[in-house]
Amino acid sequence: MKVVSRFFLLAGLVISGCADSSTGGFVSLGGIRVEPVNADVFEVGVRPGAIEANFWCGAGDYARRQMGAPDNARVYVVGGTGPGTVSENPETAQFSLKPPQAVQGATGRSGGWGPRLGRSNSVGIARSQCGRHNNDFWS
Repeated sequence: MKVVSRFFLLAGLVISGCADSSTGGFVSLGGIRVEPVNADVFEVGVRPGAIEANFWCGAGDYARRQMGAPDNARVYVVGGTGPGTVSENPETAQFSLKPPQAVQGATGRSGGWGPRLGRSNSVGIARSQCGRHNNDFWS
């Protein structure tokens, strides 16, 4: 009976994982959900208790694996933290491979915490943040 229960538990997890990915969103190496806003802008939503590095992880991983950007490309903050525009996540920030003045459709807001509007990192540096944890000293 335990084998059957484990089978159904595993099957349920697999099915729920498939259903979650069918929304069209991207899940980064750090488990951070990223949704496209338009051709230039994408929105990174973090979980409660996140740190700024989580935003950069999601942005860099999406830019590299979904958009094909090289590690030396710049990823820019085009909308600071706040409620999502394409997701219901209350903690999102928007990013682009173009600077804020060159994109349309971004919130352009300045958030209260997290990545600051106009700031940029290389895709490689942003992806390196995927190894940071919420309990890191310098978070």
